[in-house]
Amino acid sequence: MLVIKTLTRIYEDWGDDIDDFYITDHIDIGPKEINGASDLFSFELVSPKRLERMADQGGIIIGRGHMITSDFNENKLEETLSRIVNKCADDDISKANNNLSKYFRWEMDE
Repeated sequence: MLVIKTLTRIYEDWGDDIDDFYITDHIDIGPKEINGASDLFSFELVSPKRLERMADQGGIIIGRGHMITSDFNENKLEETLSRIVNKCADDDISKANNNLSKYFRWEMDE
């Protein structure tokens, strides 16, 4: 069974309004039964307002590793992350990590 071992906030940029944010997190995910074993994934939590501003600057936003929400709510974020981890679980850890890498950027993808 895969579990979230740690969730670490790496970067926060809060604009002038409460609905203008860009947050980068690292999430360590690994087998519950193996202490300390995990793989590192990352993602950004972005508000629609910030996303629009980023696109207006001529940028192209690639969806993988981006979660979009208009309301920053830590509990909702943790629930969503847990649902993704449970959905991606597989008896084969390589398959599970490949499943997870469809939602997050995986350190081994490079």
